[in-house]
Amino acid sequence: MTRKVLIIEDDAALRASIVQTLELEDLEPIPTSGFTQARRSIRSNFKGVILSDIKMPDYDGFDVLRFVQTRDPDLPVVLLTGYSDVPTAMRAIKEGAYDYLEKPCDPGRLIDTLRRGLEHRKLVLENRAYRHELDTRQASAQSGTLAEQLENSERQILERALSDENGKVSKAAKRLGIPRNTLYDRMTRLRLVAKSFRSGDADDE
Repeated sequence: MTRKVLIIEDDAALRASIVQTLELEDLEPIPTSGFTQARRSIRSNFKGVILSDIKMPDYDGFDVLRFVQTRDPDLPVVLLTGYSDVPTAMRAIKEGAYDYLEKPCDPGRLIDTLRRGLEHRKLVLENRAYRHELDTRQASAQSGTLAEQLENSERQILERALSDENGKVSKAAKRLGIPRNTLYDRMTRLRLVAKSFRSGDADDE
């Protein structure tokens, strides 16, 4: 289930408050104090969303956002700021943030935003898994293993020779440049029957 929320917040008291709010809503907070600590959790297969403060000492929320987009542009990032700033909000959305919230944030709005982001993430991951399974099935059906490809190629060559020689094994073997017994052995292995290639009465030679 997609319930993880990676929290990037340098204020310890606020971070603890957010963790408590999320736990009460049966979400799974992953608290970190900054980008350096959070970085190892930001992966393309991360089953959750990111909640990051914008104003931090070393790396700000836009640094986090840019890094996330290099890992997975479809990983939702919700940015937090401590004051109302329309240009910053516009920049956040323009640069790809999932949403933008002001601190102190109403718990109800915070949870609603995160749940929407989690649902979005769940759909993205499910679609990726479905596409991967479909691609794998198609590739397997088209190519198969190397052994299967070689067997199919041999089958086509033998079938063509037998068809051209009206199911006459001796002539087909001669056409292929192999002994008749060798052709019989390969026909047995591939379950090929000479008479199925005959268009009329023909003796097996």
